Amino acid sequence: MKKKPTVILVILAVLAVIWCAVPRPLLGESGKLDYMEYRGETIDCHAPNGPVDREAVEDLLRTYRRSALPRPIPDIRDFSGTVHLTTAYNGSPWHILLADGEGMRNGKPCYMAYTGNGWGYPIRDGDRLMAALLEKMP
Repeated sequence: MKKKPTVILVILAVLAVIWCAVPRPLLGESGKLDYMEYRGETIDCHAPNGPVDREAVEDLLRTYRRSALPRPIPDIRDFSGTVHLTTAYNGSPWHILLADGEGMRNGKPCYMAYTGNGWGYPIRDGDRLMAALLEKMP
């Protein structure tokens, strides 16, 4: 009789590990890009004939994945070497921060997606994403 609760706990633990280990999409199908900021310049992605092809950037973001486990967002010293994207994702604001080590207090690059509560989700291959986005910027 004591085996049944133990088996259930083991199954729940395995499911929790699997849930946390599987990466999530960086931007879902409902995600829409609103703004891009780079070196102090803000680009409105809804502007007609804007300098950035919004749909191409959204498609690029959908090819990348993020962690399922949140982590604290490190302090940002300045935004000089960062790309900051603002989107709407599942009805709430979603920010994507791609920062090289120069703008960070600890000197390490930071590639995270977050909602503004101080916690974020690390982006896998964030350095490649940043390079691809910089190619699309004017």
